[in-house]
Amino acid sequence: MKNIYLFSIIMVLLPLPTLAQKTTYLSTCGDQQETIVWQEKKANEKIYLTVIQENEQQEYVMNKSFHTEKWQIINLPFQTDLTIELHNNIYSITGKFKGKSIAKTVKSSGCVWYQNIAYNAGILLRDKKTVKYECFRPDNIKLYTMVAEAQGIEQFNGVNANKIAVSLTGFLSAFWSCSYYFDPATLNFVGYKGVNGKPGTPETIIKKVK
Repeated sequence: MKNIYLFSIIMVLLPLPTLAQKTTYLSTCGDQQETIVWQEKKANEKIYLTVIQENEQQEYVMNKSFHTEKWQIINLPFQTDLTIELHNNIYSITGKFKGKSIAKTVKSSGCVWYQNIAYNAGILLRDKKTVKYECFRPDNIKLYTMVAEAQGIEQFNGVNANKIAVSLTGFLSAFWSCSYYFDPATLNFVGYKGVNGKPGTPETIIKKVK
């Protein structure tokens, strides 16, 4: 009986594993629809986010301040399995991208790395107007400096949402921008609007599945 009590006490004292939190979104571009699944868990003071969309899977590792430390993109039909890590303002890029092997380094501009701004912009802009950051474009693996700007409340999918506009910086800001939407209460990502492609490409709209 004592052994049973001792086992119960040990089980209470041991930290329980963090279960992954799952969120599903629907992406629509013209007549094409795709499901996007986010799976998030926190462990050892890190945030681990997995994003799955059709044949592509992206893995993010972030610290408690939401700074990206590691990003992996896998898309087997496109012969892509690439990992990027940041150490001392130097990005290490290794793996295969569209069938070509890559092993190189890229110097950071000094901005914070937020590879998935949809995950944390709602919280970042809770008490400020703008945030400048950098991220890699997934279709060409080039590093860009971006700016996110809070634009107040706007109707999205029939409800009020915090709108945040994201664009390139400098003269490039005239060529591309998009909008992210966040729940005003939880500050979680609920939607997106933007053109992801060449001129003439239909607008992509992402909505959280209720």
